[in-house]
Amino acid sequence: MNIRFLFFGLIAIIILGCYQDPFFKLKVNIIDQNLAPVENAEVIISVQDDNGVIIDSANVYQTGLTDLNGEVLFEFENLGFFNVEANKLLNNTDQICGSASVALEENMTKEIAIMIIESNCN
Repeated sequence: MNIRFLFFGLIAIIILGCYQDPFFKLKVNIIDQNLAPVENAEVIISVQDDNGVIIDSANVYQTGLTDLNGEVLFEFENLGFFNVEANKLLNNTDQICGSASVALEENMTKEIAIMIIESNCN
C-alpha cells in the first residue's frame, strides 16, 4: 500500500514539475510589391479601437525593425487580437506602409506577411 502512495506521489511531482507557461509569439514578414523582403521596416504592434486609435489601457505596444529577410519576432504574455502596422521611409519624403490584424494562438509562433506598397501612410 505504501509503495502505491510513493509511486503516485512521484508521478504527481513529475507531472506538476514539468508544467511550462504558455508562450505567444508573432513573426511578421514584410514584403514589397515584388514579393521581396523589406529590410529595416518599422513594425508596430498595438491594440486599437474601431476608429484606429491606440488603446493605452491595453498595455500592448511593441515596435521592432525587420532583419535582412524582412522578418521581426515579437513575444507576448497573453493571447490577443492586435493591429500590425509596417512602414519604411524610402527617402526623406516618400514612405510606404501597410497594415493587418492578427490573433495570437497559444504555444505556437503565429506568422503574418504584410505587403507595404501604399504611399498614403496617414
